[in-house]
Amino acid sequence: MVTNRDRRAKLVATFNLTKGQSFRIKKDIQLVHSGLVWDSPDDSGPPFDLDVHCFALIHPGGDRAHARLYNFGSHALCYAFVRGPGNLDGSLNKRPDGSFETDDGSMWHQRDDRTGRGSVTVDDDNDAGHHDEGFREEFKIILAKLPSEIAELAVWATIHDAGRKNQDFGKVKNAYIEVCDMADVELCRYQLTQEFAGKATIQVASFLKQTDGSWEFQAVGNATSADLGEVIETYLR
Repeated sequence: MVTNRDRRAKLVATFNLTKGQSFRIKKDIQLVHSGLVWDSPDDSGPPFDLDVHCFALIHPGGDRAHARLYNFGSHALCYAFVRGPGNLDGSLNKRPDGSFETDDGSMWHQRDDRTGRGSVTVDDDNDAGHHDEGFREEFKIILAKLPSEIAELAVWATIHDAGRKNQDFGKVKNAYIEVCDMADVELCRYQLTQEFAGKATIQVASFLKQTDGSWEFQAVGNATSADLGEVIETYLR
């Protein structure tokens, strides 16, 4: 008899990336889920509120070093771009459940989660599905619907209110980003390490469009002292 635990075991990623490595996403995979996962702290300190952001970029003249936001941020999955009473010019639609998405529906971000997953135990008789076992900051990309000019999807992670809480990524336990296909089968993951101690802003990864139209997921792992606003300003210059 095949149990749910056996089925879940088949979902474990066969590609565990290290910094600088890439995973080629097959061209017939046109929708991906990606999520940032982490454990809650063991002590009594405040929980880590990690946020994941995904910026659609163009490469002017094919130069990735001078990447810019596509269409001034119309495809920037970031809370700063959500349309609302205090941000009437925002480019993203906020849904009733708190999630938000691009106008064309090609990119979607779940509502903010401020807890981390903690220790999750799944009973064999509970076929809850892969995402219920872990994701706490998730976004979805329909690759086939993205505007053709987009060359890169840059994935950043930040810690909300890190300065006041005296938090940084070196203190976050078991943080990683994973990529799954539309059936929730995990394709690859990249584990964040202690090298990010003292930093609260990281470019975790990038999805890079290939010449044949397929996509590649690259583990970037570059930390910066800049805050999220400064990152966005860099992409707007």
